[in-house]
Amino acid sequence: MKVSEIMVSDVYTLDSEETIARAYSMMESKRISQIPVVDGDSKYSGMIFAKQLISSSAQPVSKLKSFIVNTTTTGPDSDVEKAAQLVIGSGNRAIPVVEKGKLMGIISETDLIQTADFGHAIVDEVMTGAIVIEQEASIADALAKMRRYNISRLPVIDAEGILRGVVNILDIGKIIAVTSRERTSQSAGITGGTASLREVKVKDIMRRATPVERGTRLNTLTDTFRRNEELVLVGDGRPMGIVTPKDALELILPKKKSAPAIHMAHIENGEDKAEIQEQLERFLKKIQGKLGDVRSVVVYVDKHKTRKYSIRTRLITARGVIDAKAVGYDPISASKELVGKLERRIKSEHSQKIQDRRHRESARRA
Repeated sequence: MKVSEIMVSDVYTLDSEETIARAYSMMESKRISQIPVVDGDSKYSGMIFAKQLISSSAQPVSKLKSFIVNTTTTGPDSDVEKAAQLVIGSGNRAIPVVEKGKLMGIISETDLIQTADFGHAIVDEVMTGAIVIEQEASIADALAKMRRYNISRLPVIDAEGILRGVVNILDIGKIIAVTSRERTSQSAGITGGTASLREVKVKDIMRRATPVERGTRLNTLTDTFRRNEELVLVGDGRPMGIVTPKDALELILPKKKSAPAIHMAHIENGEDKAEIQEQLERFLKKIQGKLGDVRSVVVYVDKHKTRKYSIRTRLITARGVIDAKAVGYDPISASKELVGKLERRIKSEHSQKIQDRRHRESARRA
């Protein structure tokens, strides 16, 4: 199947001379977190991301041309399987479809998931642990938590820990868009609206969450993903994990026969990439036999305004996902810290597993 068969051709776009306030308004009204920028005769210039804008200190009247991000692209005649790898490798929710420099459409993780066959895989195998926010917290607190963990969404709970909704970066962007329209002074930047963000509670902007039970097969959820940006795994009404279309796509990445495949996103320096790959390969050999079947490893490297780097990884195993995150002043030091965290966690889980087995054997003998 070709990209042209499933891509969206009617794409919302902006030009580089439009303002951040305009971008917020479009993102909020169309429920999209990234918008292609085109200039003159549909020439593709790059992408604008909601997370990037909200994390900046830009003024609402600032022109978008200072915030355009160069992205991976694909062509209309490319294979869908290759496009899925590019989406995962980009770390973004969608990539533009470009031909001879012109924007022809866009293909998203949601489009790709409609063509995938996950076999008997269940949501438990791809979920990420849920980081939650209480409904009485302010959206400033929610935004701070999203920045701290480099995530775009939070399940919302009540005082008893029961799932009540979900809030994501676009929901917060809606409030910033309103604040931007109301602000007339050019000297006030986006971060100048912190007071307003503290006045609004999460429960005032949260959306209805879409809960799913553990054990649900992914193949039964493809239509649900078309209507929802995330699914929340629940147990006794409490959020246990999050599943997004990208999490599901990671499950069908190409695998190696001899060793787990390692897929990396957001890292362009070839030497750093090779060093991180080597560190992870040594780690995988070291834990062989302690973790079971590791199918693949997905790594996301992000650079922050603090000049620090964060590195996140998801180990896709036969028993589920093991995820971890670390921070450093360069990708290599962050990777070393990450591997150390994974080693300690797996060692602890392996020791607990041995201890549990010994207790069962003792109980049988008794």
